[in-house]
Amino acid sequence: MIEVDEKTRERKRWVALISSGIVVAVIFPIIGIYVSILVDSWFSFPKLISEPYNFILAAAFFAVGLFWAVWANIGLFRRGEGTPIPREEIETRKLVVNGAYKYCRNPMIFGYILIWIGLGLTFNSVFLTFGITSIVTILLVAFVKLWEEKNLEKRFGKSYTEYKNSVSFLIPMPPKKQK
Repeated sequence: MIEVDEKTRERKRWVALISSGIVVAVIFPIIGIYVSILVDSWFSFPKLISEPYNFILAAAFFAVGLFWAVWANIGLFRRGEGTPIPREEIETRKLVVNGAYKYCRNPMIFGYILIWIGLGLTFNSVFLTFGITSIVTILLVAFVKLWEEKNLEKRFGKSYTEYKNSVSFLIPMPPKKQK
């Protein structure tokens, strides 16, 4: 009986990871790009950087952002035995404090922000680079502060509180030395 439940949970984890990946990596960016092209043209915003420099800079932001986002997802999936999706049946079972999570509490968001900046630079769009990226950042930080941190404190108690007090919120930093 438990084996069936674990298999079902594992299947749900994969479906959630793949479907949320499609939404976050394909659908949201398509919408963001479309809106940004419209806003940039309505307000006659200039191009940010001349070509090909925008592509070179974009590639750097994409590479670093993708690194952090993938590293964080792997950590949650493998070590945390869950997904980043806030659904009880597939949420992480273990608090992940190593890997990408050793350097900041929200490495997936950090990576996602860098990817949005890379998108903005690729399309040479002022609104995508600054407007959409800011909106995405505000929404994600609000979600984490208003819901996720409270949920993690409730689920993991003192372990999470100690982790929260010793690791950077969003920007990766070297781990603090333990006293």
